[in-house]
Amino acid sequence: MAPQMMESMLEGAASHKAVLAVVTILTYATIRCIYHLYFHPAARYPGPKLAAISNVWYAYQWITGKYPFAIAEAHRKYGDVVRIAPNELVFITPQAGTDMFGSQQKGFEHFTKSDFISLGRADQGITWETDPVKHRQKVKWLLPAFSAKSLKTKEPIIHKYIDIFVEKMKKTVQSDRGIELRQWADWLAMDIAADLGYSREMDQLKEERSSPYLESIWAANFFVTMHTNAKKFPLLGWLQYFSVPPAAIGNYVRAISANNKAFMKRIDDRGMTQHPDHFDQLLAPGAPIPPKNDLESLETICLHLLLAGYEPISSSFHGIIALILQDPPSYQRLVKEIRGTFISYDDITADSLVPLKFLYATVMEQLRIIVVGATGQPRVSPGATVDGHYIPKGVEVQYGNYAFTRDSRWFYDPYNFRPQRWLPRDHADWDAAFENDARDDFHPWSVGIRACPGMTLSWHEIRLIIAKVLWTFDVELLPGQDINYERDFKLWGMLEKPDLWVRFKPVDR
Repeated sequence: MAPQMMESMLEGAASHKAVLAVVTILTYATIRCIYHLYFHPAARYPGPKLAAISNVWYAYQWITGKYPFAIAEAHRKYGDVVRIAPNELVFITPQAGTDMFGSQQKGFEHFTKSDFISLGRADQGITWETDPVKHRQKVKWLLPAFSAKSLKTKEPIIHKYIDIFVEKMKKTVQSDRGIELRQWADWLAMDIAADLGYSREMDQLKEERSSPYLESIWAANFFVTMHTNAKKFPLLGWLQYFSVPPAAIGNYVRAISANNKAFMKRIDDRGMTQHPDHFDQLLAPGAPIPPKNDLESLETICLHLLLAGYEPISSSFHGIIALILQDPPSYQRLVKEIRGTFISYDDITADSLVPLKFLYATVMEQLRIIVVGATGQPRVSPGATVDGHYIPKGVEVQYGNYAFTRDSRWFYDPYNFRPQRWLPRDHADWDAAFENDARDDFHPWSVGIRACPGMTLSWHEIRLIIAKVLWTFDVELLPGQDINYERDFKLWGMLEKPDLWVRFKPVDR
């Protein structure tokens, strides 16, 4: 009888503990929800109720690849300031962007970068660096690489790869099938970025195949988003590793090996490269080999230069061709301007393209329509004012840059491709309908201390690509395609672009 009674008592105690655990969890969750809904510093701002009490709403929008579009819809519904997570707000007004990114304190950024994109490395390179002091030092190292004098000496590298692309396209003339431009744009942009960055010849254009590195970063694109969101769900962090396809692991290993070999080769070749590159600013030709920690930091910076120099250019080339081919009047205006300016292909240079107003307008409108970096650029408030709202220290803020481009308060006819909005008043194609557009508040390369140091280089590259391609070819969109940014693009770690089938036909001269 006694053993049965003891067993019954133990079962009762276990049951009691289970009930107590459930009650404790529910009580904690209830208190937490009440705090976030009514007492948190961000509680007074509107937004989805789910976003106020958990990170589930935020994570879901990212996982679907439609985060920028969800933010735009939230602004339409809730206003200029929206709570998108328990401790995070998103703003849309131009003044908010200026306050977040343009403000400084003693020469350093006032709103520091969050760990949003950090991948957990000991050294965060330049793009991911959250420490303002370290970031400033790295930018100082690199800035001379993007001076006018430096870019002039590196321009032949850009021409080299564009010319390879043009020659490759001439060989596709006999094919009725055309070519898939997304892939070719990736090859072109990454070949340029690698050679400019640290004299690495990837030869993807020549060999007409993706390198292991290019394949690996796209295979890991969704993983980057999962990793970012895992920071908000520490107990579920292990789930992120299931987002990497098993087949991609081998590619990743090969890519890491190839990257390391290319980096060490550049170390060994210091002072003996065939042309100047950005790495010259990081390690002087006569400098000794740095210690291991410094080598790891330099390698991370090189990879950031490769990514930052590749993906925006690829997206711009792909995007401009897709947009102008679906807008024949704009295509004709652009072609007329380019071909009417240059008698010879060899006359096309970075400097000679600066006066072309419709080319400038086309690039700017593509950057507005296809917002590559629509992540919001999250920052941590130091305890400061954003567009008239005091944001307590520690609350994260971000800018809805895609939502801004689609708001009719700042851009007339915001969802349509209208290069005319960027033309000066004295241009023949200027349209008064766009006179009040917020052109001065649109900053595709950001503003302030964190503004992209390679902005001028990016302008050189994309203008040269478009001008040389459209001077040489008539470009046709193959039938059955209708590319739409909101429907066909997805943003995870990088912007996933749809296939774009086109045909290049050499111009008869």
